[in-house]
Amino acid sequence: MTARLPLALVTGANRGLGLEVCRQLRDRGYRVILTARDPERGREAARDLGVEFLPLDVGDSASVARLVAELRRLDPEGLDVVVANAGVALDGFDAQVAATTVDTNYFGVLRVVEGVLPLLRQDARLVLVSSGVGQRDLLSADLRARLDLDTLTRDELSAFMQQFVDDVQAGRHREAGWPGTAYGTSKIGVTALAHLLARDLAGDPRHLDIVAVCPGWVRTAMGGPNAERTVEVGAASILGGLEAPRDDPHRFYRDGAHASW
Repeated sequence: MTARLPLALVTGANRGLGLEVCRQLRDRGYRVILTARDPERGREAARDLGVEFLPLDVGDSASVARLVAELRRLDPEGLDVVVANAGVALDGFDAQVAATTVDTNYFGVLRVVEGVLPLLRQDARLVLVSSGVGQRDLLSADLRARLDLDTLTRDELSAFMQQFVDDVQAGRHREAGWPGTAYGTSKIGVTALAHLLARDLAGDPRHLDIVAVCPGWVRTAMGGPNAERTVEVGAASILGGLEAPRDDPHRFYRDGAHASW
């Protein structure tokens, strides 16, 4: 009987960092499922890597539900690693940019996480791709005080992120204490989410591990040609989250070491 390979799922993986994460996981001996919103590009990328493909639009709850159902069919034993990589960095700053960015980068991660949580195996690791640009000091003191990681619930965090979108749409985000960056604000939410999940799941008998990671500024279509890091280095920083100490309350890493936010 052929030994079961550990199963890894990577979102937003038809190019750039996600694609390289798939490559590095494959080379580590994982059975890799590459997901992408565009089926044609996703299948082509998966075929070139020799991994499997499933369609996923993180902005669509029905798409997440279909993914979960297909994952149950493919391997009833479940997932060993999930890398929530899908995200956007849009030009400009206005109500539409804020809404799209937060929906993809924060709520998209949340949809995937809550969908796959029941599928995670014993000792599974969940890696949320965040960014060091998502610094809490971008927020006013009053807003920072609301990000109390000891008491904040996931619903309250989601309401916090939606308030940013609402305040931008109403033209009052500056007076409310928000920064003028949708990307940075969305990543504050992702890093906070990793901490809340780690706290909430601490008693789960599966001994799950959840971290947020920063790949750094990487030369991809999103990062641009002047970025300081190669995609290989950025992907390695993401996968450094797989080695984070499980009992460490700090849940944000870059290059396998604590990162500040």
